[in-house]
Amino acid sequence: MTANVSSPYAGATPSTHTGLRVVVGLLGLAALVVGVVLLFNPVAAARTLALLLGLSLVIGGLLEMAVGWGAESRRWVSVALGAVLVLGGVLAVVWPGITLFTLALITGTSLIVHGGARIGLAVVERHEIEGWGWLALAGAVNALVGVVAIAWPQATVFVLSVVLGLQIAVFGLLLLVAAFVPRVAPAEAHAT
Repeated sequence: MTANVSSPYAGATPSTHTGLRVVVGLLGLAALVVGVVLLFNPVAAARTLALLLGLSLVIGGLLEMAVGWGAESRRWVSVALGAVLVLGGVLAVVWPGITLFTLALITGTSLIVHGGARIGLAVVERHEIEGWGWLALAGAVNALVGVVAIAWPQATVFVLSVVLGLQIAVFGLLLLVAAFVPRVAPAEAHAT
């Protein structure tokens, strides 16, 4: 005698995007944490700031790569966009005797290039990218903070920590939302 324990989900295959959403969520959380650390540690030395900012750029770059990894058609674009941030982060960390001016220039340039490209990609492929508005907003935040970082090159550690800490925290939060906000399938949207 066997019990019938069939379920409507018994034959369902696990989503290929679940693992990717978890990775994006974890990287978004890491970006949020680094951003909060920068916000609440504004009197750190330039070298410590360079390490934290470099880490935040690397995390942002990895997030970019993870977000686009699920779409094979634009995977290379996401890797290139992520590489811009990773390169900026690595430069900030390994630059010997980095000054605040150099740090602001590296960070600002990385964020402007990434943000502008992120906005362009999100708008051009808006019909194919779920949550494209969130990604465009994240790109706009990056570009805006990049302009602010370059416009104030003589900024103190406090200003850089607050402005860039806020940027990476908001970027991480937006990507967390993009990763975990329930999406309505097109067929379901028309049925309601």
